[in-house]
Amino acid sequence: MTTESLTHTSAPISITAAWGAIAGIVSYQILLIVLIFLRPDLDPSWHTISEWAIGRYGWMMSAGFLISAASYAALFMMLRSQVKSVIGRVGLGILLMCVIGAFGVGICTTDPMPIHPPLSARGTLHVIFGTSQLVLLPFAALFINIGLTRKNEIWARSRWVLLWTAGLPLFGFSAFVLYSAIFVFPMRPQAYGPGVNIGWPPRFAFFTYMLWVVTLAWQGIRCSRPDRAVAGLNRKIQHDRKNSVVSV
Repeated sequence: MTTESLTHTSAPISITAAWGAIAGIVSYQILLIVLIFLRPDLDPSWHTISEWAIGRYGWMMSAGFLISAASYAALFMMLRSQVKSVIGRVGLGILLMCVIGAFGVGICTTDPMPIHPPLSARGTLHVIFGTSQLVLLPFAALFINIGLTRKNEIWARSRWVLLWTAGLPLFGFSAFVLYSAIFVFPMRPQAYGPGVNIGWPPRFAFFTYMLWVVTLAWQGIRCSRPDRAVAGLNRKIQHDRKNSVVSV
């Protein structure tokens, strides 16, 4: 094996960013569960996630949104040196928009439910940021995963994992849309209250988003191990060369 073949790799994968993405998105999901018990007055089956940002412990829900934004940002940092194809870079751009969307949801609290027009400026921004994040992330995941399977030797070992998880967030989002189209949208103004399950479908969608983030970040950690081995071998080669020069 030559030095040239050893150094023919992608830029190093940031392990710190990968662990940050995992820790952030898992913490967000745990916080969603904790808040259910802290606010027993809000039934998670028919109250939206955003409603936990209103009133008691609202700051915790807002912090949770910001944590999710930080998780997406950490994933972006891990991936920006790894994605080389055009479709992958498009996915990265969409992921960056999701970072902005999640951050915006955290700082712009929703209007009280049920929402009636006209919305406040903050409520309008909440809807825009939240909808963009919810809708765009599945496409970011799809494009990024496909992009990583192309023109990247380091991620080749994770090719099949990347392919079968590429559509995971899209599945979660599609299930949410399908349920809403069948059971929620036909109710129109009455689509809010006990028995109208508008709470669980988006939670399921965001759970699939978490699975994608964790899987992709973990694959990044796994794929970084050859990088460290190659780097160590290159250092050994350089050390041996120096010793040989001294000996001469």
